[in-house]
Amino acid sequence: MIRPRFIFWLLAIFTCFLFNNLAQHIIMMILMVLLLMLPIFSVIHSFWMKRKISVNISVKNEYINRGQNAVWDFNFKNLSKMQAIYIQIVARFPEIINKGKTLKAEVLIPQHSTRTIRISAKTAYSGPFNINDISVYANDIFGFFRIKLFSKDLEIPDIIVLPKEDSSSNYKKYLSNQLEAGEFPAGKSQILLDEIDRFRSMEPGDSLKLIHWKLSARMQDWIVKEFDKEDDRSVTVLLNLPEIKFDSNQDLSNILKMRNFILDHAYTAMQIFLSNRATVRLKTYQPERVEEEAIHMDEIDLLKKQLAFIPFEKVVDFNEQLADEQYDNEQNLIYLLTYQVDDALIAQLKNLRAKIGAMLLVYVIDQEANMDLIQNQIKQLTTLGINVEIAKTHEVNVYE
Repeated sequence: MIRPRFIFWLLAIFTCFLFNNLAQHIIMMILMVLLLMLPIFSVIHSFWMKRKISVNISVKNEYINRGQNAVWDFNFKNLSKMQAIYIQIVARFPEIINKGKTLKAEVLIPQHSTRTIRISAKTAYSGPFNINDISVYANDIFGFFRIKLFSKDLEIPDIIVLPKEDSSSNYKKYLSNQLEAGEFPAGKSQILLDEIDRFRSMEPGDSLKLIHWKLSARMQDWIVKEFDKEDDRSVTVLLNLPEIKFDSNQDLSNILKMRNFILDHAYTAMQIFLSNRATVRLKTYQPERVEEEAIHMDEIDLLKKQLAFIPFEKVVDFNEQLADEQYDNEQNLIYLLTYQVDDALIAQLKNLRAKIGAMLLVYVIDQEANMDLIQNQIKQLTTLGINVEIAKTHEVNVYE
């Protein structure tokens, strides 16, 4: 990249050439030769300079909440003991993040010392987040050119943007009430209801169904029953997220908001299941199948991080994911979140429904959805014994 100083160099060459023609003198000839040699020497010197700069890239926080700044630290070291080097970084993020703007940062690194350039961008969407394109330049020794030191060979670590809890709806209360009312079967724990493991004092959150009335009357305290297979109450969570391709020309804002909504909804639901003493299994494909299991509420962060690792571009089709799953009659509940339903998916769900205790499907739609078609699909699903909930990304959802 040519610098403004290169223009002055051309003017100097032209001036020397003009004076040499007007008054020929050996000094003018020597001066012109020296001026001509400067760019050649500068380019050769640049190859040496590239070996005198090293860079180490680190992240301030590997996991951040959506809305926080993603921060990368570029730690440059000038190994030269003779020359200070002027460094410039040009960073480009996906257009949906900062609307095509380019971020630039500059620093002068003295001889045999280190300097850090910090690049940050505010995050708007959950998932793996990184810089789309990065280039590192340095001015040559005379300032004629800007030499590219590093580009695509830089390994920049991803920052994982975590989903948020869905606090804009009353879904948390609704789903808790559904589980408490026994709307969904309880798997093994219900079959082995008479196999009591022990008795204990009642704690906040215990169901009234667990109270041992005779023992409570005798002890003058609320006593509840615990069963040896209570932890067999399990929920498998599967998500069908829309595919995002950042290199396309289409408007991605609505589809990215839908993706956020599904991830937030899944995270909220998993919290509810765990608080109701269910084992939660989250299965994702990124690109291979990854399964994380949580039993206690303090393990929810593992599931939250797994949600954030799901890539933007779809790796395995959702129908293939469902066909890959192995279920049996001991399975309590399949919790599905999807943004689209078609005949192939309905056929897959019909096949699964015969093998499990219950299925709850959350159908996420936006304001452009065809409600007539959706109502017809819901009728087909409900006739299969599948519980369906409609969640609208553009409205405050009311659950009853």
